[in-house]
Amino acid sequence: MKRKLFLLITLLALTAASYAQKPSAESIRKRMSLGFGVYNDFWMKVPDSIHPRVINQGVDVFIHYTFPMDKKGHLSFFIGGGIGAHNFYNQALLGVGKYNAYGVPLIDDTKLQNVSYFYNAPNKIDVKKSKLSITYVDVPFGFQYKASNKVHGTLGFKVGWSLNAHTKYKGTDLEGSGLQVVEKSLKLSNVDNFHYGPFAVIGYKWFGASVFYQLSSVFNKDLGPQIFPLSVGLVFQPF
Repeated sequence: MKRKLFLLITLLALTAASYAQKPSAESIRKRMSLGFGVYNDFWMKVPDSIHPRVINQGVDVFIHYTFPMDKKGHLSFFIGGGIGAHNFYNQALLGVGKYNAYGVPLIDDTKLQNVSYFYNAPNKIDVKKSKLSITYVDVPFGFQYKASNKVHGTLGFKVGWSLNAHTKYKGTDLEGSGLQVVEKSLKLSNVDNFHYGPFAVIGYKWFGASVFYQLSSVFNKDLGPQIFPLSVGLVFQPF
């Protein structure tokens, strides 16, 4: 299903590019734009027992190549590449198994897969920091309109692949010894390697406000909590 979706999206992007105005004497440099964004992730559909931090900062960098679609250069199609990091800060821990920390079955016993789940640490454990971080390599594309007064708006879509996913914990030892520890898990089970969703930007000159909603869950279906980041932030394209 995901492969079919990716092929469909790619086909639509290439089709739009083929209908865009053919390159003229305009230099490649002027067609390309470099930028970066800073945003906050609001995590949707988080389990009620888990309390995420209000601020979940993230950042991305990207490059776009534009294809003008009208003679005045107001409307254009773009496609590019980028890298974005999303963070989920909370006071919970991420576990893997057929049962959660309270012995409640998470899946049917006939299933062989282990499920990823969030659970709250016992009261004797002092959690100073607990976060889930995922970095994606993205392919964004869409349409941008630039008005004569330099106000611009963008509607786009991006698909991407997980480059890195890890958790980081800082606090007292989970075994109850009371010692302060810092632990990092670099290999996570059941994280979906593919993500996608629409985004929009409205701005003036080289900066703007952005929003991105990830339609795909961070974890594979039935193998982890179905949580989705809504990213709201600022975009800067000075180059």
